[in-house]
Amino acid sequence: MSSVRGDGRDPVKFGMVAPLSGSLERIGTHCKRAVEQAVADVNDAGGVLDRPVELVVVDSGASAETAVSEYESMRGEGVVGFVGGLVSDVSIALAPKAAEDGLMEVSPASTSPSLTGAGVNGDRTFFGRTIPSDLLQSVVMAKALDDPRYVDADRVSLVYIDNAYGSGLAEALHENLSASVAADVAYDPSADDFAPVVEEAFADDPDAVGFVSASGQEKGVLDAYDASDYEAPWVFSTGMLSGDLPSYYEGFYSASLSSVRTNGYLTLTKKLSELDPIAPYAVNGYDALMLMAAAAEHAGEAAGPAIADSIRAVSGGTGHTFSVGEFDRARALLDAGRDVNYQGAASGVDLNADLEPLSPYVVERVTDGGVEQLELIQKGYFGGDGQ
Repeated sequence: MSSVRGDGRDPVKFGMVAPLSGSLERIGTHCKRAVEQAVADVNDAGGVLDRPVELVVVDSGASAETAVSEYESMRGEGVVGFVGGLVSDVSIALAPKAAEDGLMEVSPASTSPSLTGAGVNGDRTFFGRTIPSDLLQSVVMAKALDDPRYVDADRVSLVYIDNAYGSGLAEALHENLSASVAADVAYDPSADDFAPVVEEAFADDPDAVGFVSASGQEKGVLDAYDASDYEAPWVFSTGMLSGDLPSYYEGFYSASLSSVRTNGYLTLTKKLSELDPIAPYAVNGYDALMLMAAAAEHAGEAAGPAIADSIRAVSGGTGHTFSVGEFDRARALLDAGRDVNYQGAASGVDLNADLEPLSPYVVERVTDGGVEQLELIQKGYFGGDGQ
């Protein structure tokens, strides 16, 4: 528990590695705004160990190479941990570096299964995330494609973005689908022409398409489908059904993270009311910063190894709960020798031994231009409770 206080002057520096330019700019900038709100909430409560928190933000674009370069610049500023990366390729590149440097890394959006167990140095894990692994998402996408109540496909084509996230989720889909896979089609979101992607996907007349992409990187493929003569239901990966939906999305499905409107979520979205609608993963970014701050307070030391040792303890269990905007409550409880349990904006964020949560999902369908929730998949469905 917290025992060593700072001198009230030297700041505790946390970093953020996010795509603030390029095709993922909206997601990155919304996430940055949410993390800035977390910093403001911590500072309003007196900071971490009586020290103000400062945020050092670098722009990764969507490039792992750029992220590595910017990480070195951020590390030089003296951060003890950072929020990021958002793209799985970035987190895969940064996790071993952060572990070697003794910096805690918490991703709000990197879902690749290959990140489970990443960032280990000795007996410490320096990589965590506030979003579940795609192993869970693949189960729900496969359910939407296979289940007679939904698509009920015998043969599907998989179209996926050509990076670690896309290939990892496509591989997991192969393992979970009962339907046979007619085609595997990887695509480059920066391509000039997406018609060949659609042609390859439909060459063997599939019953449906499983589509793995991200908001901001899906438009080229879907516009090419709309311009074609092909017709089949698509099942989207999470985070792609927001804003104004094109008419041809009618009857499409999504395996979406459950947007349970917890008190924390409602409180945060009011604080971020200028972001309407708020982009996917922004609330997860808020949770990432709050968990690191609470872990430092719990450990009594604002340092990467101390945060790594304490972050699971403040994320779950039977301790007294605190949520969005309640860092003062967490500090008071820890000062009194009590355990705490952060109830996040995105979810309960109960981290398991690999420092990642299990979260509920929902099968959704586009109906009459809106998004209809068909089935809630509770986290117990995936074979664990996150502890």
